[in-house]
Amino acid sequence: MKKYLFVALPCLLAACSPGVSGVYTDSMGVTRYHFAAAGTVRIEAMGIAQETTYVRDRDTLRVALPQKAHALEFTIGADGALTGPLGIRLEKADR
Repeated sequence: MKKYLFVALPCLLAACSPGVSGVYTDSMGVTRYHFAAAGTVRIEAMGIAQETTYVRDRDTLRVALPQKAHALEFTIGADGALTGPLGIRLEKADR
């Protein structure tokens, strides 16, 4: 029984992926996403800032939009970059 626990525990931990944290920006530096591990994100674009929430589900990151019924969906790449709608690519600025 104990050996099954050692196999199941890492699988359960992987399913409960931690949040994303740090600052991500596009290649031109126009848009910045400040992710907090607590599930909040501050988005800055062209002098306007707004706070919202995000949820991580494995390699997918959903950032809530003000309409609450919609979300921006990003894919987390193997390199840690976020790829989103219309080909937007955000890379961690803290590198």
